[in-house]
Amino acid sequence: MTHSEPIPVQLSTLRWGPADARPAALLLHGLTSSANTWWRVAHELAARGWSVTAPDLRGHGSSPRALGYTLDEYASDVLGLAPHGNPVLGWDLVIGHSLGGAVATVAAARRHHWARSLLLVDPVLAVAENDRNGLIDELLGELGDLGPAGLLARHPRWHSEDATQKAAAARLVSPYVVERTVRDNGRWQLEQVLAGIRSPVHVLAADPALGASFTAAEGDRLASAAAAFDFAVVSGAGHSIQRDDPDRVVAETVALHARV
Repeated sequence: MTHSEPIPVQLSTLRWGPADARPAALLLHGLTSSANTWWRVAHELAARGWSVTAPDLRGHGSSPRALGYTLDEYASDVLGLAPHGNPVLGWDLVIGHSLGGAVATVAAARRHHWARSLLLVDPVLAVAENDRNGLIDELLGELGDLGPAGLLARHPRWHSEDATQKAAAARLVSPYVVERTVRDNGRWQLEQVLAGIRSPVHVLAADPALGASFTAAEGDRLASAAAAFDFAVVSGAGHSIQRDDPDRVVAETVALHARV
């Protein structure tokens, strides 16, 4: 059975901070993670008076499983989320990590008033066809070998709770979800999509020496194509910048909101 339009699912969400406060932020996690993995960034923003919402994306955490995992389907799900349940209100800021950055890009391009600004944390904007099998193998290998102790050994800058939450999130994701997310998106090329977004977009890229997904070449091309785009490389931080350097993510969030 096929469908011409994405069929959204109702996502499980976590919330921090005053229920009706502004600014309001939406935090989108990466592949094999969950809403709980934002715990430090969410807590720090809530302590500054923000209302923070983080969903489990489809196929992750406590959210429903589905047959399809295209970026359009992921985006349809998050477009159903609104600050304080009011669809007229847009998010003051959306933060997306890795897959979450790609989802935020697609969603913001589809509905221009959905987010006043975007902070993308080492987003995956492109997956080449000849890289798909290797990426799937790498991700599935991680699913079979993820424990808190091992994660802390590989990521010494993480808090112990980061390792615990990542391991718990990974146990809830199936190989099917991983493979379909990579294979269902036949053309994973989002540079032009991101360049067309009207809202300000700031990217935090990981240190290239530590396995960055977002490259300086992508950043330079986007900076030339979109006046409201800029990026910065976080020296010493790996792909999960929100775990390696949560203070930097919080500081960039506050600074980006102040500029809008």
